[in-house]
Amino acid sequence: MVGRADLVEEVGRLVLAHRLVVLMGTGGVGKTRLAVEVARTLVDDFADGVWMIELASLTDPAAVPEAMAATLGVVAQGDLPVIDAVAEAVAGRRLLLVVDNCEHVAAAVTAAIGTILGRAETVKVLATSRESLWIAGEQRVGVAPLATDGPDSDAVTLFVERARDARRGFGLDDVGTADAVVEICRTLDGLPLAIELAASRIAAMTPHELRDLLAHRFRLLTGPEHRPDRQRTLEQVVAWSYDLLTAEERRVLRSASVFLGGFALDDLADVMGEPDSIAVLIRLDSLVNKSLVVAEPVGATTRYRLLETIRHFAELRLTELDEIAVLSDLHAAHYALAAVARWEQWNGPGWRATCDWLLAELANLRGAFRWSVRRALTDTAADIAAHAALIGVSVQVLETVAWAEEILEAATLVDGPRLPRLYTAAGYACFAGRPRQAAEHAHRATELEREPGRDPCEPGLATFVEALARVYSGDPGTYLKLAARVAALPGAARAYGLPAYVDGLQASGRVNEAIVLSEESVAAARDLGNPFWITYALWTAGLAHVSTDPVRALTAWDEGVEFLRAHRVDFFEGFIARDAARLHAAQGEVDTALPLFVTAIQSFQQSGNVAQLTITVASVPEVLEQIGAVVPAATLHAAITREPASTQHVPALADLALRLDEQLGEKEQVECRARGSALDLNDAAAYACDQLAALRPERLRRQGAAMPGGLTRRELDVVRLVVEGLTTSEIARTLFISAKTADHHIQHIYTKVGVSNRVAVTRWATDHGVVGDENAPG
Repeated sequence: MVGRADLVEEVGRLVLAHRLVVLMGTGGVGKTRLAVEVARTLVDDFADGVWMIELASLTDPAAVPEAMAATLGVVAQGDLPVIDAVAEAVAGRRLLLVVDNCEHVAAAVTAAIGTILGRAETVKVLATSRESLWIAGEQRVGVAPLATDGPDSDAVTLFVERARDARRGFGLDDVGTADAVVEICRTLDGLPLAIELAASRIAAMTPHELRDLLAHRFRLLTGPEHRPDRQRTLEQVVAWSYDLLTAEERRVLRSASVFLGGFALDDLADVMGEPDSIAVLIRLDSLVNKSLVVAEPVGATTRYRLLETIRHFAELRLTELDEIAVLSDLHAAHYALAAVARWEQWNGPGWRATCDWLLAELANLRGAFRWSVRRALTDTAADIAAHAALIGVSVQVLETVAWAEEILEAATLVDGPRLPRLYTAAGYACFAGRPRQAAEHAHRATELEREPGRDPCEPGLATFVEALARVYSGDPGTYLKLAARVAALPGAARAYGLPAYVDGLQASGRVNEAIVLSEESVAAARDLGNPFWITYALWTAGLAHVSTDPVRALTAWDEGVEFLRAHRVDFFEGFIARDAARLHAAQGEVDTALPLFVTAIQSFQQSGNVAQLTITVASVPEVLEQIGAVVPAATLHAAITREPASTQHVPALADLALRLDEQLGEKEQVECRARGSALDLNDAAAYACDQLAALRPERLRRQGAAMPGGLTRRELDVVRLVVEGLTTSEIARTLFISAKTADHHIQHIYTKVGVSNRVAVTRWATDHGVVGDENAPG
């Protein structure tokens, strides 16, 4: 037994406390093995024994009572029904019946167990079945597949143990082997039987070879002749359940196989062409009960999925019946229409729900896109790619932008009405390190949307995307001009046009103009209600105040961080962390800056935002030099300056090179350049994180506690305003934050310094030199 110790104990307790316990789960999940182990642990609790009644070999439901009687040694007398004879024979005896493999004769088993439990109050039953027996009072225990989360997981442990039976000394000796085994176990859904069959192949092949052959799992995974027929091959395991289904249940299961990563009821009904979703639900519910479909609550709704092994089996049946093309076409068309409809809800308060839909359906969207491309269903593929990218960028799913670029040429030939949307989506390739092509695509979108009969994105969005692409391709002047054009538009465009214009103004040195517009830009975003644009506006508002009022900049970013965490606008986490890190470093607060740089680098690296990752890593060498880490600074400088956009967006790199050379000997210079030149962007990012993480603890140990009362610099600013007598609302206005955020800061200050009111805070501030002392920290 691997990974079942807790479950053995739980089931044992249930058996002792209840008359009937049913172990339920899909074929090959280990129900029988679990039942045997539970029974073994309970032998001493049943004076009259534990009896194993195996039903798998029965083909006639009428033979169930005879099988029970034969196991128990009961012989029926006269005309007495066999099951009545069994019930009478066990009445008054304290015994446990383990009834194994009930699903194919479920009705007969239900009747037989019902009779026994009704007449023999001291008898208990532990049954295994792929579906419920529907007996009153039964305790159902779902037996789930083994966990597959990494090399130490239960599934991998089982694989290694069984593989050693096939090849002495087998182990996870290197990362490649461990990764291959983890992937095998995940592909096989953590099903113990499938894992054991796969592990037996290690005698003749490596885990890498086995992993690559699992697309043919039903031919590959066969067991020895001594196994029961239903478990001799993986295909027989699934076929055993499939053959017990009604024709309509089989149709639902086959139809569900075209979905990847799960589905909702209405999605399945639509693809099946069933207007009555209740009829589909009834059959789906039956499949859930038969352990062939997994139902998972997601918020207020239910999402369904098939284990990959079952999905693959049903897909093969779909292919055999020549239904695969029709169902896959319908699946693709469904997700194309859904993507278009969801996009209409993106730009407003529905942003989060729309993004959650995309994340949940990403595998379906990917599969539908790929199928449509193979089938030359260009309009369908274009609709999926365009809208998945327009939505996906805001949750850092940049894979979808590549779809838009891939289908662009074919879609241009077809020349559908929504072509401007596809070109706009392809414009987001600026984030993926392709800014010049992105600028061309976005500009083409602005041209197309002026043509009659076109269905573009909402006004100004294509121009906004072009502006982004222009600044990433090194044309800040055009960025500012295009952002101004969008900002001048009425309606929703102001929510993204004004923040972009504020950003462009401050970057070009027109700081006062940026400051004047910053509050208006935040207000416009709030009016639209899209959390994505609100966070964007707070970020650019902070940028506007960096050079003149760092406190206000940081408080704007504080609110942005609170907002992005509340609404999961992870896209801007890296932006705000990076720029806050730069500001803290410029103010000499290097220890605050270091972890923020790490956060930013990891955020951009995880999302695949090449452009921002380059800018962020390029910002680190100067900070390393600032704290005396000259060799790491020079090494990272040599690495990042290989990226063309680095010096363009971080001009300080040019002067930094001269300063670093002055501090290093000629030999060190050569060594640093050699090490740095060997690093690509991802390597440079990892190197930067390692250096920053290693430096900070040592600096903090040397520096000690820098701020009185353990307060942050921001909290000290709030303390000073409290001492000046400002109300919470006045503090909020002064620091450019909400009243709620200001009150949050005040309550934290009370807790940290051990006071409960403003008078006490004022006294504490005076005593600790926070006010009335020009040299006070902050």
